[in-house]
This record gives sequence, structure tokens and C-alpha cells, in this order.
Amino acid sequence: MKNEVISERQATILIILFIIGSSFLAGSGGQAKQDAWIAVIIAITWSIILLLIFSRILSLFPGKDLFDILQILMGKFLGNLISILMIWFAFHDGTLILRTLSDFTSALVFDETPVVLPMIFFTILLIWCTKEGIEVLGRWSEFFIWVVILIFLTISILAIPQMNISRLKPILNNGVTALLKGAFSSFSYPLGETVIFTMVFSNISKVKNYKKTFILGLFIGGGLILLSTLRNTLILGSNTISRVYFPSPIAISLIHLGELLERLEMLAVIIFLVCIFVKVCICIFAVCNGISKVFGFDDYKFITTPVALLMLSFSFFVYKSIMEMSFWTSNIWPYYSFVFEVIIPLIIFVVAEIRSRILVATSVTTGNKG
Repeated sequence: MKNEVISERQATILIILFIIGSSFLAGSGGQAKQDAWIAVIIAITWSIILLLIFSRILSLFPGKDLFDILQILMGKFLGNLISILMIWFAFHDGTLILRTLSDFTSALVFDETPVVLPMIFFTILLIWCTKEGIEVLGRWSEFFIWVVILIFLTISILAIPQMNISRLKPILNNGVTALLKGAFSSFSYPLGETVIFTMVFSNISKVKNYKKTFILGLFIGGGLILLSTLRNTLILGSNTISRVYFPSPIAISLIHLGELLERLEMLAVIIFLVCIFVKVCICIFAVCNGISKVFGFDDYKFITTPVALLMLSFSFFVYKSIMEMSFWTSNIWPYYSFVFEVIIPLIIFVVAEIRSRILVATSVTTGNKG
């Protein structure tokens, strides 16, 4: 991603939109039932530690992304091997998101239209944006973040008459185990997925500290997910949420002010499409950047089209049905993604810290001798 520079502000906005992603529609922490909002808070707390690790890794190697850092720390063979694993994770994550979009489109938006048609047009936009570069995506997101936040807050305020505080009771009725399962699910999807940004964040102009970028993005994006989860629970209740795949549009469809203001679920669709677009773009950037680094290509853009089309094709048959995808996301993804989101970054962090301290000790020794 040479000569593509985004500002610290744009980087934070991309993280916010990425975190909101598909979780806005599908919800978060569902295993915790009416305590899902507590699960999200716990997940945000856990994620602070993880994102501090990400920021420290990038801070130790200014101007480098994860693939460059792996080459430096692990050598060519092992570095490329781990890079391939991270490329696969970004590719699989993008595939999962596209599948969520296709299921949502076929179920609630264009139920009588072959799903392949809107997905092809969406993929064409993804290819165009990726070829334009992350700098264009950063500038584009600066405008749409205000649209997303405005719609988000407007919907939540208008939903207040439909809320019932009793739907949050009894607290911890399902036990601590269910709460921790919900927190772990929220931690892995979507908060832990921010590891993908370590694969694309190499050219942030005037970055003083990666901590601010990651943590601010986590708090705002995670806060909006918390608000969405709390709103859905207060309107629908945990029993209804557990029976539907996309609770947010259903909750928002119940909002109306007489005949003047109704059918607000289309606003939810706008938020969803904007955030999904950013999230899949980041995944494609990561995959293409990683492939170019592993195989020594000078530019990643010429592989954008085949990667995006392969991701689209894979999304159609990776799961047999929306039920299978929902089961995978809730029960398998948290443990599967833990390797890529926590274990591998933690190993890189430990090796990077050891190397950094050895270099500091060596320079001090050399200086004393001089």
C-alpha cells in the first residue's frame, strides 16, 4: 500500500464502521439473553487489552504492517507461513460478512430477486473502491460516519416509547456461564476482528500513538453496538431476539409516530450497507496486501478483482443455510477465531518485545563502550 496515506481520524472512523459491521443487524452477546448488554460491556473491557497489544506491535515498527513485521521477526519461511494463516482469516471473515449480506438481502430486502444480482453489483463497488485505495475509503468514511451516527441516535431516541425496562429482568437469571459465553462471542465477533487492521495500517500520517486510534474506535464502535443491543432487548425481549436472525430491523419496524413516521427499518438498511461495505473492503485490502507481500508483488491492486470474486463465490456455498451460518457464528467462530485474534498476535507481541529490549540493551552497551 505504497503512497496511500490516511489520517489518524480516518483510521479511527474506519475502525468504528468496521466494528458496527453486521453486528448492528444480527446483534451481539445473544447467548447471555437479557444480559446481552452486560456481555457487550465485558467484551469491550477484554478488548482494550487486545487492542493495546495491536497498537504496541505497530508502534514498535513504524510504517510497517503485520506482514512486514512477521518477515522481520520470524524470518522468511515462518513469517510467510503465519502470513498465509492471517490472509486466510481475513478472507474467511470477508466471506462470512458477504454471506450475512446475501442472507439479509434475500430474506428482507429483495425476497423475490435472485440474490446473485444485488451481490454482483455490490462486489463491483467493492472492487472499484479497493482499486482506488484505502485513502479514498478513508475520505469516503469521514462523511458517512456522521450519517451512521445521526441515524443511530435518531432511531434510538424514537424507540424510547416502545421500550420496556422489565425486559432486562431478572439480571443474571441464566447464570454467569451464559454471560461469559455471550461476552466471549461479542469479543470474538466483532471486536477481536480488528486484528485485520494490523494488516493494512502502515501509512497513517502524523500518527502519534496507535493506542488513541484503536481505543477510541473501540469505545465508539463498541458503544454503538451496546446501544443497539440494549435497544433491541428493551423493545423485543430476549425470547423474541433468540428466535430471529436480524433483530434490529424488526425492532426498528415497531417504531412509528401515527401515520407520519413509520417504516424506519430502511434507515437500518442504510447503516448496515455502509458498515458492511467498509468492513468487506478492509478484508479485501488485507487479503490483497498479504498476498502481494508473501509473493513479492510490487502492487496489490491487480489481484483485487480475482480476490473479491473468489470471496463472493465462496460466500454462496460456505454455508448450506442461514441456520448453519448462525450456528457457526455463535458456537464455532469464537474458538476458531481466537487463534487468529489473540494467540498469533500475542506470540508476535512477545517476540517483538524481546527483540526490542535486546536491541535497546545492545545499543546501551555499545554506547557505554564508546
